[in-house]
Amino acid sequence: MNFLFPYMARWKSVNWTRYHQIFSALAKNGHRVYVIQPPPQFSQETSFQEIEVEIPQNLFLQEVKVNPFIWKSRIPLNKLFKKGYYSYKCVSEVRRFIKDYDIDVIFLYNIPQLPLIDIKGCLKIFDIADDYPAMLKQELGIFSNPVLIKLGEYILREMIEKSDLTLVVSRVLAEKIVSTNSDKIHILPNGVDLDPSRIGSGKDIRAQYKKPIIGFIGSFEYFIDFELMLEAARRLPDYTFLLVGTGRDFVEVKRLIGKLNLRNVVLTGGVAHSEIYKYIDAMDICLNIFRPISISHGACPIKLFEYLSMKKPVISTRLKELEYIDEDFLFYADNIKEVIEQIHYIIENSSLLTVRLEKGYSIVQSKYSWQVIVANFLRLIESKLN
Repeated sequence: MNFLFPYMARWKSVNWTRYHQIFSALAKNGHRVYVIQPPPQFSQETSFQEIEVEIPQNLFLQEVKVNPFIWKSRIPLNKLFKKGYYSYKCVSEVRRFIKDYDIDVIFLYNIPQLPLIDIKGCLKIFDIADDYPAMLKQELGIFSNPVLIKLGEYILREMIEKSDLTLVVSRVLAEKIVSTNSDKIHILPNGVDLDPSRIGSGKDIRAQYKKPIIGFIGSFEYFIDFELMLEAARRLPDYTFLLVGTGRDFVEVKRLIGKLNLRNVVLTGGVAHSEIYKYIDAMDICLNIFRPISISHGACPIKLFEYLSMKKPVISTRLKELEYIDEDFLFYADNIKEVIEQIHYIIENSSLLTVRLEKGYSIVQSKYSWQVIVANFLRLIESKLN
């Protein structure tokens, strides 16, 4: 099959998403994937911080032409405006690709892509990977108001109704969707690549720091509770806290580390996805700590499955979606007292955790590997095409 994916960020970026995993897997399986993307942009967002990454043989990148003055300008609601502007500029390019490259499936994934949902000529998939109304409220900031949020909710419903197939990353988000055609809505969770060749040794990284090592990987964004992690680091000065990643909150986290004079916190900055397993391998305990907000409760965190695939104990915030995922292999903590207690419990009982960690790995292997997820994805498409 031929897939078209209008991406609203740079493909070769630090932020390695579910879309990178899904479309890379499809390309490696022999399908042709065409990714169109906007030009580079100076941004603190990891989705525009570019690195060199390997591109599968059947995956092709094409840059969409935009007005350089508009694209480089800094205006209020800059992120939202440019996503909408870029999606509008994609319309003619998408039509051309559908015609010239015999596209079978177009894959859309956010509400600014409304101009693309009415394009004819192929199967239209709409993917809901986050709580879009809640994200819209966050991105609007001081401009947020009930009218704009209702407009966002209306666009979301329109894209669901006009798609041929709607995918939802979590059950929590699926339960929020009200649709008269619910039979075309399917849950497609996040996962992890279980190819053994992806894993590198963290021995050299581990040798650099005092043990035990408490670690986090992911984007430095508003939905991650870095204050809680840093408070744990303050109370456990003999433990190393290894925070891997970057994002819009990176500078603020760095400032807080300096303010608290935390000498046991290490910031790596952005790391290529191909390298993160080395860092996870170096960790004794992994953190899945979120702020308890709507966006967090509907999330299906990729980092969680990456931790579990390395058979690491995971301390997590109590998130609603985890009620569906967890089968008694996670350790929960919502406040500093619980975080400290769980860290001490894991360190003191590490030899007794093998069964629990093996159970987590087994669940990931059967339900949350990208190999399983992409196979399910193809079956859904084939059921619509036939």
